[in-house]
Amino acid sequence: MKKTKQKASAEAFQTRLWDAVKALEQASQLEVVVAIRPRSDHYRDVALSWGISAAWLGLTYFMFTPDLFLDELVYAIPVLLFAGIYALAQIPWLTRLIAPKKRQQKNVEMMARALFQKGGLHHTSGKTALLVYCSWLENTVYLLPDRGLEMALPAEEWTHLRAAFQHCFREKQPKEALLLQLKQAQSVFARYLPALPNDINELPDDLDIDL
Repeated sequence: MKKTKQKASAEAFQTRLWDAVKALEQASQLEVVVAIRPRSDHYRDVALSWGISAAWLGLTYFMFTPDLFLDELVYAIPVLLFAGIYALAQIPWLTRLIAPKKRQQKNVEMMARALFQKGGLHHTSGKTALLVYCSWLENTVYLLPDRGLEMALPAEEWTHLRAAFQHCFREKQPKEALLLQLKQAQSVFARYLPALPNDINELPDDLDIDL
């Protein structure tokens, strides 16, 4: 029953997301694709380094403590420390906490650019495609416009838009905040790239990009 409710909730959100994208495209010359991914990297090496550090600290304790322990404990505890910390370090919020911020930002950007190219977003006639890439583990919304769209808006507008979209993850319900931000962005894009008569939708709203 719980899985059924979760699936229904996910489908309802996806429908609302497509509606928000359609409204944004109808109000301007934009071609919008929203990609939501659970993470931009697995950061397993980060978890590995923390696990090794925990095992080393455990072994160091046994080596220099004046207390006596069974040989089995001296062997088992570092192994258990490694396994436990390695597993804990892969919990998303812990990964986000311990992984270097610059690396997280770089991975998000690399994934966004890869999706942009793989999805063919650079093939629109007016170069007005926009990828809204949401990476859940890194708590980041990355806006990647094609060059025509980027040049159509002043730099300060892009600064404001990026800050506004990034603010979504500061809300209690990031998905709802994303839908609201897509709606609020309509007036901005309509101001600089108003819709043209008989405009053709060049990119499917439900574009599924698989890397």
